[in-house]
Amino acid sequence: MAHAMKRDAFFDNARAVLIFLVVFGHLIQPYNSTHPAINALYLTIYSFHMPAFLFISGYFAKNVGQSGYIEKVGKKLLGPYLIFFAFFSLYYFITGKNSSIGLDPFDPVFALWFLLTLFFFNIIIVVIRNYNPIYVLPIAILIAILAGFSSNIDSYLSWSRTLVFFPIFYIGYILSENFSRVIRIKTFAPLSLVVLVVFFIIYYVHPIDSSWLLGSSPYTHTDGWNVLLSPLKRLILYLIIFSTMFAFLNLIPEKQYKWTYIGSRTMYVYLLHGLFIGAIRGYNLFPFIDYPALGILYNFVLSIFIVWLWSTDLVAKWTNPFVHLQKPSQFKPYS
Repeated sequence: MAHAMKRDAFFDNARAVLIFLVVFGHLIQPYNSTHPAINALYLTIYSFHMPAFLFISGYFAKNVGQSGYIEKVGKKLLGPYLIFFAFFSLYYFITGKNSSIGLDPFDPVFALWFLLTLFFFNIIIVVIRNYNPIYVLPIAILIAILAGFSSNIDSYLSWSRTLVFFPIFYIGYILSENFSRVIRIKTFAPLSLVVLVVFFIIYYVHPIDSSWLLGSSPYTHTDGWNVLLSPLKRLILYLIIFSTMFAFLNLIPEKQYKWTYIGSRTMYVYLLHGLFIGAIRGYNLFPFIDYPALGILYNFVLSIFIVWLWSTDLVAKWTNPFVHLQKPSQFKPYS
């Protein structure tokens, strides 16, 4: 969700599609049990959509070490986090999505874990940026694997996701601009499509516990807990993430479209779409739940509407004080 000075249509297109998948994934989650194909689609999406956001954020985190960097990142991420934590804690209680009001700001509400995790990533990068990646990356992966054995490392403070997904962010951070050129080579597009289809088929035939993909739970809280196999599964998770993520990115077009601007406003959509999710889940508004095909179509169209609504100039301008802690007059249209 990084905001670059000189916009790149490729990455904005990627962000735009990813934020649609975030909304779509949240909407179809209650429909998972209605048909194995919906569950397979859900698992395929969750294999790469949030890791891809973190990877892209790492790729654009090139100003680490500059004066005032931590203060800038803290304002950008922790400010909106606290504002929306307070709001959604109350809103989700009112709608009935949550049974109580969240009072602990260190326990992220709904999708706010992303802001907390991204903040921690930037702190870690400042500390380790001068160390050789040859040593840092294996150590980061080893820590992520070992962390799964601790029942104290879970969704609180988003520690589990921070440790599990940090290698994804870090690899994005250490990659050079050559990656951007290679990932756009459309000669690989057929193979990329095959990769995503293969994973969809695998999930259809052999569905897995989505907790493995979420990265927010210790091994003992996931299906198939085993002292030997669970660490191996987390290691395989990285293979799944990079395979599906690179396949997805390779399929992204480079041209600028009418919807490309959405990629510059993903933070608005990410934070505000929780308004719909709170009401939908709180009041059990699941149309066509018994008709999987219609359910998917309905939620696909609803996702488009939600993404469009929260990315409009009007919404972005007047929610700018809450999303980016800036005056409405400081909002700048896409260019």
